[in-house]
Amino acid sequence: MSRYKETKELRQVTIRVKKEHSSFFYFTMEANDNIAFYSTLPGEKSSLVRDIKITLTPELSEHMDGIFNHFKNRYPLEILEDIVIIDS
Repeated sequence: MSRYKETKELRQVTIRVKKEHSSFFYFTMEANDNIAFYSTLPGEKSSLVRDIKITLTPELSEHMDGIFNHFKNRYPLEILEDIVIIDS
């Protein structure tokens, strides 16, 4: 049985990437279909960074960390927040 079904816990990670590198991050997420939900947080259009909130089940955390590490091999990525939330 999956941990999510038992606990209803989700991992929520907020990252910051440079605007010029954000399209590669989105491409990487699309290439890993169904690993997580993600959305760009509101910000100033003139901002040089994009803050992205990613929500996933704990079972996929290792794979998501691999995506973060793969991205960091090419571009800077800052983790702003990495928390566990309860799905309602």
